[in-house]
Amino acid sequence: MNEMLTVRLGKELAHTLRAEARQSGMTRGEIVREALKTRLGQNGKLSVMRRYFGAMEGPPDLSANKSYRGTWELIMRRS
Repeated sequence: MNEMLTVRLGKELAHTLRAEARQSGMTRGEIVREALKTRLGQNGKLSVMRRYFGAMEGPPDLSANKSYRGTWELIMRRS
């Protein structure tokens, strides 16, 4: 079953999409579908990994030094 979706684009994004369609020879719909497949394919896998495995930048003793815990909890709440 095919599903139709209507999306409102701002002027700049619509202009960029039209220019890409002319330059690539693809239809606007093809470009949008490709972008969605890329975004949803990557994001689906990465969001699961971020949720359960996580990756953070910080000092090398971040996991062992309890003095960092307050800052770390604030960062995680913002995510």
